[in-house]
Amino acid sequence: MDEEDAPFLKEFGITRYHESEGYPVDDVVAREEPLEVRVNGQTLVYLMRLPGDDKLLAAGFCLSEGLVTDRGQIELIRHCTDGAGPGGEGEAGPGNLVELSVKLAQGAGRFDAARVIRTGCGGADLAREVDLEGIRVESGARFSPGAITRVPDQLLEGQEVFRLSGGTHGAGLFDRDGNVLVVKEDVGRHNAVDKVLGYMLLAGEAPEERGLMLSGRLSYEMVLKAARAGIPLVCSVSAPTALGVELAERTGLTIVGFLRGGSFNVYTHPERIGGG
Repeated sequence: MDEEDAPFLKEFGITRYHESEGYPVDDVVAREEPLEVRVNGQTLVYLMRLPGDDKLLAAGFCLSEGLVTDRGQIELIRHCTDGAGPGGEGEAGPGNLVELSVKLAQGAGRFDAARVIRTGCGGADLAREVDLEGIRVESGARFSPGAITRVPDQLLEGQEVFRLSGGTHGAGLFDRDGNVLVVKEDVGRHNAVDKVLGYMLLAGEAPEERGLMLSGRLSYEMVLKAARAGIPLVCSVSAPTALGVELAERTGLTIVGFLRGGSFNVYTHPERIGGG
């Protein structure tokens, strides 16, 4: 394993079987560590994530949870050197804390107790109905079928940790010409999306002109993240869920599933797909 891969991967000695014969080999797996996110001095959440792009992840989480809506609301964001782990048991380790100072944060009250969001789990709170008031994607952007079909290969090409370990999800931000601007990976698919949204927020990208590409299914939480961020098009190589389709229809979001090998399905608001 190269030294530059060490923050993302860990090496183990394993036994591999082939045609009923076992033999020892070295293998690498993706790392998974907790990240504490504090907003205005309050610990909001512990995210089990692939280390790296932690400021992007924290900013994207705030955006996708509706705590902020634009870059100007984030007065300060800093990656600290340590942080308490879940339940206050010792320290999460160096580099596992991001602090934000946020102006006019909305909806922070539902984080009255810090949650641990584990790998593979989203932030859905079944005890509370999500308020969709004001969540409406307004964009006149159109994306050609040809541009859309160019995106999956670029997403896969950018997933370096996945190629080495097979253990991460990927998300990418692309423009109307089908050019992928950034690819982020994580052991949690929700985190991969939040890292991309954090990049978009901090880089000042215009969400109404962008599309989001996912390696996993188009579930309710993933569609909600995109709608809150104002992105008009979300694509995936996988399938949507029924609730994901219903939410996309209600919020004005175009979702594309089964984007593979030059073909895809458009489930909602097909008027954004057209041209050469």
